[in-house]
Amino acid sequence: MKTKIYYVMDTMCGWCYGSSDVITMLQEKYKDVYDFNLLPGGMWAGDNVKKMSTGLRDYIKDHNVEVEKLTGKSFGEGYNKNVLEDNSIVLDSFPGAKAVVIIQKLKKEVAFSYLKRIQEAFFVFGKDMNSVEIYSKIAESFSISREEFEKEFYSEDIRQETFKCFDMANVMGAEVFPTVIAQEGSKVTIMAHGYNSYDDLDRIFSSSNFADKSVVK
Repeated sequence: MKTKIYYVMDTMCGWCYGSSDVITMLQEKYKDVYDFNLLPGGMWAGDNVKKMSTGLRDYIKDHNVEVEKLTGKSFGEGYNKNVLEDNSIVLDSFPGAKAVVIIQKLKKEVAFSYLKRIQEAFFVFGKDMNSVEIYSKIAESFSISREEFEKEFYSEDIRQETFKCFDMANVMGAEVFPTVIAQEGSKVTIMAHGYNSYDDLDRIFSSSNFADKSVVK
């Protein structure tokens, strides 16, 4: 049985966007070795849903400067204008988390590529990620019908499954996004948290006894 790899993330997390190229390359390289899974963590969900404000905008901008400096990923003009400069914007992780749960249910093999497209829609083009149409349109590009996707999106089963994902991420000890977790049977090991370079994570994944390694700083 393959070791499970859980990539704990949030679709509205800037550091997860900064890590998107790294994790998609690693998933593609090692998909025949490890069982890769996306695990949404619910950064801004429930009581933590945010509305854009001057204070929040300044906080996010400061972090984004660091993300760009360390990862080389850029935030688009659409995001800066339509999200950061619009005080009516509501930042809710739940719709994106549901979309991730759905894509893994319907077509797991494209889940990491789908996540990357969601991140680009938000962090590059500044799309309204509270709109189901954004997620279903991206799903269509992976040959999933809009009707099938939206039926799942509004289902109670997916809603409950998404909450279970949030709980699972918490129980596994994911305190920051992104976090990479390995599970072998009942043994759960945090392999990396925060941004890590491709080379650093590649060394972990290429090691046959990587689950015994300590957390990458």
